[in-house]
Amino acid sequence: MIRVALLDPHPVVHKGFKSFFRKTEHIKVVGTFSQANDLFHFLETNKIDALILEMELEGNSAVQVIKWVKSKLPETAIIIYTSLPQSIYGVSLLKAGAAGYLSKQVSRKVMLEAIEKVVGNGYHITSNFAHKISNNVDLSKPRNAYETLSPREIEVLKLLIEGKRNIEISASLKINQKTVNTYKTRLMRKLEVENPVDLFQQVRNFDLI
Repeated sequence: MIRVALLDPHPVVHKGFKSFFRKTEHIKVVGTFSQANDLFHFLETNKIDALILEMELEGNSAVQVIKWVKSKLPETAIIIYTSLPQSIYGVSLLKAGAAGYLSKQVSRKVMLEAIEKVVGNGYHITSNFAHKISNNVDLSKPRNAYETLSPREIEVLKLLIEGKRNIEISASLKINQKTVNTYKTRLMRKLEVENPVDLFQQVRNFDLI
């Protein structure tokens, strides 16, 4: 029997998730949680084989949850289950310790196959994403995004996350607005995002600030 838990802030997802496994004899949903602390408390006295994890959480980042679970229950397989794009976040989360990445649009069949695969010590990676996972990518080592950022880029990033506008960043750092835009472009390239919304999400999930 494969024991599975879900961490997702949306109760409607809990209902749909349970329905996925209603007629599945070899997979049992042993808990669904909206808050990470409730999951942590449950796992202090219960073991699971797989955790299905939404990226957008309240109060905790996905990476924080992955690290906690892996420190307490290293054999637990973790699958990210989200509507956010795999092309932006997939590699980073795999490096953090996740074993798979699923869109919330997947069918029941795909969900079952993914769980079976990761519990069997495999990875679930979609075919159109597999080319990004090359032989020289060590998934056992989390990416430290700070390593690629200059001190000035980090300053700009902090101000952006605080909600400062270009003109405010320009005044604060005594640089012109064109230079601010240049730094923003560099940050999005280095952190592998395509727009400011994804930049903020990347920073939040990976505790870069």
